[in-house]
Amino acid sequence: MYIRITKNQRGEAYYHLVESYREGSKVKQRTLLSLGNVKDGKLEELAEAISKHLDYMSIFNFAKSIDVKTTYVYGPLYVLHDLLKSLGIDTVLSKIRTAHPKLEFDFEKSVFTQLCGRFIKPGSKLALYDKLLDRMFPGMINPGLALHQIYRTLDLLAHHKDEIEQQLFYQGKDLFTSEIDVVLYDLTTIRFESTRLDLDSYRRFGYSKEMRSDCTQVVLGLLTDTDGIPLSFEVHPGNTFEGKTLDEIVNKIRNKFSVRRFIFVADRGLFSFPNLEYIRSQQGEFIVGLRMGAMKDLIQQDFYNLQQYEWINENLAVYETLLGEDRCIITWSKVRAERDKKTREDILDKIRKKLMVKKRKEKDFITNTNYKKYVRFNEKDSLPELNIEAIEQETRKDGFFGIITNVKTMQKQEVVMHYKQLWKIEDAFGEIKGTLRTRPVFHWTDNRIIGHFVLCFLAYYCEAYITKMLRENHQMLNRKSIENKIVKERELTAVQAMEDMATVMAIPVQVKNKTIWVRTDIPENGNKLLRTLRMRIPPKIISST
Repeated sequence: MYIRITKNQRGEAYYHLVESYREGSKVKQRTLLSLGNVKDGKLEELAEAISKHLDYMSIFNFAKSIDVKTTYVYGPLYVLHDLLKSLGIDTVLSKIRTAHPKLEFDFEKSVFTQLCGRFIKPGSKLALYDKLLDRMFPGMINPGLALHQIYRTLDLLAHHKDEIEQQLFYQGKDLFTSEIDVVLYDLTTIRFESTRLDLDSYRRFGYSKEMRSDCTQVVLGLLTDTDGIPLSFEVHPGNTFEGKTLDEIVNKIRNKFSVRRFIFVADRGLFSFPNLEYIRSQQGEFIVGLRMGAMKDLIQQDFYNLQQYEWINENLAVYETLLGEDRCIITWSKVRAERDKKTREDILDKIRKKLMVKKRKEKDFITNTNYKKYVRFNEKDSLPELNIEAIEQETRKDGFFGIITNVKTMQKQEVVMHYKQLWKIEDAFGEIKGTLRTRPVFHWTDNRIIGHFVLCFLAYYCEAYITKMLRENHQMLNRKSIENKIVKERELTAVQAMEDMATVMAIPVQVKNKTIWVRTDIPENGNKLLRTLRMRIPPKIISST
């Protein structure tokens, strides 16, 4: 069968569909169909229609052999897999695995799987095993991970805690060129959904920063660098006083990390003269918040006398003096003064409402520390009333903040700048408790509690590095925006970027006897993250088996 062009008597050309056939020993042709005038283009239209029909039939027949049952989370796994390599975490885990040759499961993949879980949907280890393990791309995790292996992983992490911290600290560091190490330190409390005290040595009742005195807790001390990258942590029994945590962490800085010089930055909770003397005895330097109200009256009068301050501008003043051999840098700011005033007025409004209640209870004012300093009891009838003198005294302190330091080589503005970096460690606690959900904690043995915190430490180590890289990239883009007079972009956070990456799924497409793993599209924030971390875009087809 073929197409033949024939002409009529007028010389017009036509397409004809012609078939060859055999009649006896002769081959003959017959016209089956006229396909129209050559000039009309009918044959081209027909060819296009036939082509579309064949394409449709090809797709239809192909679709019969495809089977798509479910999708798997892929994006966060891809990011963390590369991140663990670039940060050296995989090397640290590999060394731990080598130290336990009789271990009968893949320790590195177990840690990786649990880290991914904290970024995808943080929860208990049982929830990871029951609900999340089957949702992650099996090509990068151990889908057959047993629950007891997950718990055994925590035991190993607890046993090698110091080794993990030490090796990560030395990643990319040159101790011979690093002269100053400024470290930030702060504490928080992590509560447990339990009141038992007989199963471990950590869970105890104590002062709760979450105002949950009904729960046992631990005190968590975290050490970071000035970029917010965590260096180390310590877990203390829940009834430990903040000031008593200093010895252990200072010893760790000096001995375990072997720094040539360190400057210890901490808030007022760590201020006490014995603590400062201990840091000094370890050849350390400190920048610590000063509890000005704990000073003697004569010293306080000096601190709160604005006439001797140096005015930086109309909203900020600085005063430097000596307290023994240490420098005291006191600042006053209008913004802080307004904030202090508002905080006090909010408390006083609540007190006034309570005073209006006829059957007011004495304990309402005595046990609440915010109320206690503003209330006194009338000598005649022992009824509570506002302490006007105390209120006036507190008003005179609005806007003042003090820092004590033994650092001699910095200007006072630089000292204040280093102290203000403590917001980064507060931000760290917010992420550890919030995004990565360190709590609720369901473990009740010392090893499992420590192992759980090591896992959260590693997860935050990754997030803090992402935050650092995104922040540096944002600052660079902003500088270019200013130079080119372009509107600044909003800073992308690690949480937003990883949430968007969590929408990137791996889809197993079953074609006859073959499985092709295909990823979905990467959203814009995900692409920004990969570019910032200098990771290549993963191929559309992840693997084929």
